[in-house]
Amino acid sequence: MLSDYNLEEKVKDYTIIDTHLHTGPLSYLYMPSNNIDNIINLSKKFGVRKAICSTHASLSTVQFGSEELPVIISRYKNFLLGYFVFNPNFAESSLNLLKEYLDNGIVVGVKIHPSWHLCYPNDVKYDKFWDFMQERQIPVLTHSWNPDVPNKVQKFSNPFLFEDVVKKYPGLKLILAHAGGRGDMLYKVIDLMEKYQNFYVDFAGDIFIPGLIEEYVKRVGSERLLFGTDMPWIDIRFQLANMFSLNITESATRNILGLNAMQLFKLKI
Repeated sequence: MLSDYNLEEKVKDYTIIDTHLHTGPLSYLYMPSNNIDNIINLSKKFGVRKAICSTHASLSTVQFGSEELPVIISRYKNFLLGYFVFNPNFAESSLNLLKEYLDNGIVVGVKIHPSWHLCYPNDVKYDKFWDFMQERQIPVLTHSWNPDVPNKVQKFSNPFLFEDVVKKYPGLKLILAHAGGRGDMLYKVIDLMEKYQNFYVDFAGDIFIPGLIEEYVKRVGSERLLFGTDMPWIDIRFQLANMFSLNITESATRNILGLNAMQLFKLKI
């Protein structure tokens, strides 16, 4: 087991990009560490060179959440990058704001959350969005989860719903966050990745299944696997300790921790 000290020393040899981070409060959850300074300081302490974030407020309120994002990014402009959160229930205003933010260089990717917005990703409400994202070649991070769980809104984020999307829009770069989330879906997502080269995954959150990431590397390689923490929902030290306990090659570890993200999001360190 890596101590904090050993982990701090270990990460110095790696380029680490956190592709899944959240900022701001969420009204119904108590997160005592959900302070942007705490999040950034902890990330930097454990080797993160850049992090791509979305605001919790953006999930519910397009205008307010979008206005909050550039303020946070400008405060940490040498560290934070942004995801614009697209809300299909306010598709026109979301798309107009997204175009503005992309033109101004405020964001490097877009996030969607079908379960939060109660809208299937292959619903017509998303059509103009998918058209635009394929045209602009901007990576999309989506919440994905096993629908066979007690929280039934997760049915909107079934990873296999995105099969219709990538068939129709083969130019998309689509990141399935949480790699399907729970149970056998974590392994079924590998089938999707074998079939479609434009699927990527992260293992953000409490996805700690022994042998899981090794199975992804074995079957689809390491080039489409991304490092994401889901902070402040979970501590970065859990994710890093998990990464450094994997039975994978050194090159695969470096790919997952940061090199893949640098290429996908066209980042410079």
